[in-house]
Amino acid sequence: MGFFDRFRKVKASTIGDPVVLRESLIAAAVVGNRKQLTALSRANREAIATQFPGWRQLPEAIRDDPSRAQRYIHGLIAIAEVFSQDLGDPSLMQLLTGPEQENPLARWQQGLEDARTSVEELDYRTAITTLNDLLIEVRSLRGSGVDRYLPITYGQLGDCYFHSGAVEKAISPFQHALELCERTGDAEGVLAYLGNLHEVHRYLGRTNEAADCADRLADALKKMARLDAADSYRQRAARVRVGEPLNRVVVEVAGRRYEVAEVPPLVEGKAQFFHERNRLSLRPATVLADRGSALATSGDHEPALDLFRDAARADRFDPQPRYLEGLTLLLLERHHQAVESYEAAEELAPGWFHCRSNLWLARQLALGELEHEAFLALFNLVDGPGTPKEKHKLARRAVAQWSGLAPLYLELGQVAGALGYPQEAEAAYREGLTHAEEPDVRTRLLVQLGVLTRSEAEKDHLLREAEALEGNLVSAAMATLFRKRKPNVRSGR
Repeated sequence: MGFFDRFRKVKASTIGDPVVLRESLIAAAVVGNRKQLTALSRANREAIATQFPGWRQLPEAIRDDPSRAQRYIHGLIAIAEVFSQDLGDPSLMQLLTGPEQENPLARWQQGLEDARTSVEELDYRTAITTLNDLLIEVRSLRGSGVDRYLPITYGQLGDCYFHSGAVEKAISPFQHALELCERTGDAEGVLAYLGNLHEVHRYLGRTNEAADCADRLADALKKMARLDAADSYRQRAARVRVGEPLNRVVVEVAGRRYEVAEVPPLVEGKAQFFHERNRLSLRPATVLADRGSALATSGDHEPALDLFRDAARADRFDPQPRYLEGLTLLLLERHHQAVESYEAAEELAPGWFHCRSNLWLARQLALGELEHEAFLALFNLVDGPGTPKEKHKLARRAVAQWSGLAPLYLELGQVAGALGYPQEAEAAYREGLTHAEEPDVRTRLLVQLGVLTRSEAEKDHLLREAEALEGNLVSAAMATLFRKRKPNVRSGR
């Protein structure tokens, strides 16, 4: 992973039978699979437009079943929304609502869209005002359209409060949305808003309330026969109740996530490693940090720094803005400030990516124990341009010039291994370990050498030391898995 940190279109086939087409669309709408619903609508656009006027009549078989009728109506509204919002065709929505200027549901839908636009622009204040005004305007309305849009409006309002940082205020609208979905039998809505409430309480550090929501989610998922997801939330409830660590690493294999100690020893396939915090990141912090990263990558460090600081203010618990701020300050040769940034990131999320080794570098630079040119050489090896052969030459020159800098040997070993020079890679890792006192880099060197060595006794010794050291959380997790088996592993975020 470099210092600075696709959607694929879902394909769908045409469906000739109008009844099968209608039920396929409604099924996708009911489970909330917007991508599948959009793909089906796109692939069958003409047929849907032709059949939709007739679909407005409730099928006789469900007229006396309120739950199925509600499901059907919600499905039609969702189809019309996809045509209007994704395919640029408002005609189906007009069939359901009548002329826009006369229909309150059409104005309601437009208000929700206006709020979404404000959110995209990070203008949460305007979005909150729009949604509150909508709730006042529609308070006297009744009918199936209200049953569909009212929980969405409350849910969107809760989301705005949450991500704007007014997290406490998100509880009431999410609770209203949940109760409305429970009343109408909207199982997917119940899952969504229970999940929202779980994350709100989790963010606020209210472990009992967060755990209770996770248990309720597990119960709801079990009733829907989603047993793996139910089991995951049951385990999460137990973790939250006793207190989650600020940051830990989890392992994903074949689409399922495990705690490191719980990964099955004989599981096949690739394993990915992810940092998992005890809170979600607020969206403004993520968006601003991403914008800052784009500027930093292009060399615009001062404006990038401003964005990282804005991101840190947007979410005081998120370590990523402080982490990226630290690197930017190193590049600007403000070493003492970089130390403060990395210390803040480490406090927020102990072991966050390479925070520990970067903090060590910042301290060495601030103390004058390391030349800035040595840091730049390391930075270029990790994140700079160049082919593997070019970086191999750069790494060799760097270790010759700064022979006591352990991270350089890690980079030399990795590029040598990539070029098919395993003996040189092994020698680099061994030499690096003689200089590596900092735990993060040492853990990574131990694991890399543990993978290469042919001695099973040495392998076991190296991997056990990496597990115990836990300087780098991903490498420590890799060591645990390598001791169980020899997987094809790669890290990810």
